[in-house]
Amino acid sequence: MTNEIKNLMFDLSAGRSIYDAESEREISVADANETLRNFCINELGLTNKATEREIQRALKTQKGIELFQVIEEILDEKIATGWKNDEFFDAFVEIKNLADGDKNEFWLQKDIILTVEHVSGDHHDLTVQKLNEGAAISIPTSVYAIKVGAFIREFILGRKNWTEFTDAVARAFTDEIKDATYREFMNAGSKIPPTAQFNKVGALTAATKDTFDTLLEDVSMANDNAAVVIMGTKTALKKLNALSEVNWRADSQKESVAHSGMLADYEGTILIEVPQRFAKNDTTRKLVDNNKLLIMPVVDIKPVKFVDGGETVLEVSDKGATMDDRQTYEVQRRMGIGTVITQYFGTWDLNTVSA
Repeated sequence: MTNEIKNLMFDLSAGRSIYDAESEREISVADANETLRNFCINELGLTNKATEREIQRALKTQKGIELFQVIEEILDEKIATGWKNDEFFDAFVEIKNLADGDKNEFWLQKDIILTVEHVSGDHHDLTVQKLNEGAAISIPTSVYAIKVGAFIREFILGRKNWTEFTDAVARAFTDEIKDATYREFMNAGSKIPPTAQFNKVGALTAATKDTFDTLLEDVSMANDNAAVVIMGTKTALKKLNALSEVNWRADSQKESVAHSGMLADYEGTILIEVPQRFAKNDTTRKLVDNNKLLIMPVVDIKPVKFVDGGETVLEVSDKGATMDDRQTYEVQRRMGIGTVITQYFGTWDLNTVSA
């Protein structure tokens, strides 16, 4: 594969303008994609009418391996930047990228409870450990993987252009990481024995407002009078609107509810929306509990610890003896996710009765 073709792949993926080397004329995105697709088809020894089985066989050749190597380099950049502009990640996630020379090490200034998500196949499990002040911790890593065979075939068959192809793969993988992060963060507290003072159950009404306010105050006081935030999905946060039966809502807050359906803050306490997501391939199941609010202290550490191995691998495997649909293509990346929880934080279960 020539450097010219590699540069074309990287430029198209990044959305950069592309120019003809001789005439310096700008080449349209459509023409550049057609040039790249024709090159890949010719290199792989295929035709425009190639079957899926022929594509699978071609991708196992040396030319296919060279194509995968370029895809891996492109995905390295796309995946690593896929969460950097995410509001939740910016505010709450401390990231270590091992490829950039970062150490898998986080220094803790206070006594904490650490929950870590472990991935084994398609299963996600949490473990919990208590750590003392002044500890340096490393987050265990697991291999996260998504199947990408359909994306590759769609590009070869001309159903997706190169940019759509690489964007789709990177987005699918980034979504997998975000799903795991939101799920682990919101469910971390369920592994810790509840206490009556910091864990409440019931609907938010005028009758429970004093209890809710006391919970905010107690979490703040237990953390050296730190400010607190209320976290939950949009559906959960909208339950705070029920407190409108008491006469505390300002006109600006009424406007916020009219505009977005939820309060911008609760009596000066900031509300943080945790994005809701469906479980993979199952729109009947949501990953984050819509009946849970977290009251978290604002301390000088980001609660979520995320370790990125920094190297994307596109793996091809055969589960059978023949080249058929049992052949799988996966994008894999080694990562670790953990949540640091202070000894004192609050939960409010919006169910009307205790479990």
